Amino acid sequence: MVLFQVLGPLEVRGHDGLVCRLGGGKPVAVLAALLVEPNAWIAVDRLIAATWPEPNAPASAEANLKTYVWRLRRLLPGHEAGARIESRPGAYRLRVAPGELDAQCAAEAAESARHALAEGAAETAFALATEALGRWCGRPYEGLDLDLGATVARLDDLRRELWACLAEAQLALGRTADAVTTLRSLTADDPLREDAWARLVRAWHALGRPAQALAAYHEARRVLAAELGVRPGPELAEALRAMHCGARPAERPPRRELPRDTPLFTGRARELELLDRACTGNPRVAVVTGPAGAGKTALAVHAAHRLAARFPDGQFSVALHAAGSPVPVAAVLARLLHGIGIPPALVPADADGRAALWRSELAFRRVLLLFDDVADPAQVEPLLPATGPSAALITGRSETLHVDGAVRVRLGPMSPAEAAALFRAAAGERGAVADEPAVAATVRRCHGLPAALREAAATAGKPPITPLWTIRRREPEKVA
Repeated sequence: MVLFQVLGPLEVRGHDGLVCRLGGGKPVAVLAALLVEPNAWIAVDRLIAATWPEPNAPASAEANLKTYVWRLRRLLPGHEAGARIESRPGAYRLRVAPGELDAQCAAEAAESARHALAEGAAETAFALATEALGRWCGRPYEGLDLDLGATVARLDDLRRELWACLAEAQLALGRTADAVTTLRSLTADDPLREDAWARLVRAWHALGRPAQALAAYHEARRVLAAELGVRPGPELAEALRAMHCGARPAERPPRRELPRDTPLFTGRARELELLDRACTGNPRVAVVTGPAGAGKTALAVHAAHRLAARFPDGQFSVALHAAGSPVPVAAVLARLLHGIGIPPALVPADADGRAALWRSELAFRRVLLLFDDVADPAQVEPLLPATGPSAALITGRSETLHVDGAVRVRLGPMSPAEAAALFRAAAGERGAVADEPAVAATVRRCHGLPAALREAAATAGKPPITPLWTIRRREPEKVA
């Protein structure tokens, strides 16, 4: 028969089942301290510290403790083997027989329920968990002004373990709707318990409620990212895969969208070093500007390939202009969210919601972003990581393109030596045999711009070399 109840307000019952009138104050505090470790010897100093939590216990504390123990001996039901509270020099212990303390009974029931589940005895596990959970009448040791944080936390964990056992038994017995109710209580009480979220996703799916299943997955992912900075683990990802009939949206290989690296990339060592440093700093954002043909995109792509190994969760490349018009931010965000595995049903309808979800996802991912041909900051700001290890490279023509905190790299013409090396490499065998004056003349006429140099190399015949005037067609004011 349970005599001591601590899974709620502390109560003691006699062998006749009637509640003993303990009163309150210090004697109850002493009893609570003894019940934390039943049948164990507890030093007088520890009992005094638990009974008088204020900074300084009175000088008469030990004498008062003896008085409180004497009162408790008179009030508590007797023990079959003798005194309920035993004493020895410097210590006391409360003797509790099996089945007399509700917390012990609940712990034993949880252990038995786990064994029953392992053996496939779902009915037995259900009965054990239900009976044990029925012992809670509130927060353990409720109403006592004692420092019992660790003890209360341990009993709270026990209750969650019983909830988990109950839910597993309900699922095994086909009581799916009941399991949803249990799991919702468990995830609300312990939102970092990923196995409970995974069972809740499965349970909603089994009920034919995919929207609720997706919402549960989304909430779990958000909580794990915000509180722990981690992504969903294998169990939760497997629950989502099962819901999608074998699709693997949560664990598919990360996207690798970078364009092909520019062949024979030459020079720009200082600029590459700046971009390398920018993508390891805070914030990890760099802006590359310069005139048409300066090689902004080529530089950013080459730098992104050099950095790719540092960003194992994916590399994305997005051109923010299409057919001469800016690409809507909402459309870009939808594409990026789909790219990291967010199911379409979970992508918010509005741009602000998508941006918030995108920032949340980037907070715990190592993703490299390349945004090409950006016209103004408003076009790219919603796409950037707010915190975390992700990084972004931005290119744009406008000298006024400004992103707060970003490293700025302005590209101008290549140095004569770098430009000559690029031309010779791009021209292949023809470039290798070209004489210095012809190459120097080509470099001057191309104004050291990589795009013009590559086009000249592509149309080169034999020395002397005459380039196709890309630079004249695009920016005639720059040609002397």
